[in-house]
Amino acid sequence: MTSKQTGKNRYKFVFGDKPLTLTTEKDNLFMEEVEHLAQEKYEDIKQKLPSADGETIAILMAINSLSMQLEREVAYDTLKAENEELRQKLLAKPKETDGE
Repeated sequence: MTSKQTGKNRYKFVFGDKPLTLTTEKDNLFMEEVEHLAQEKYEDIKQKLPSADGETIAILMAINSLSMQLEREVAYDTLKAENEELRQKLLAKPKETDGE
């Protein structure tokens, strides 16, 4: 079965000095954005820690990504709870009728 038959995309790029092939369900346009962001973050860390090797930079990027994901999940859960609370208040309100 080919990648196209399974809906998988094989995306190739170089991270630091390491060539990578990712198998993903995302299209090339999406993966190009991911690659651009990864390269940007890699260079940011490399400038701040010039002696860091590629593996260390990748680990720092992974930890940073997990931290950001957790922050967003907490914010999402907070907004979801607030939304549900407002929804319940709205549903509990007596309905106004026309002409009364």
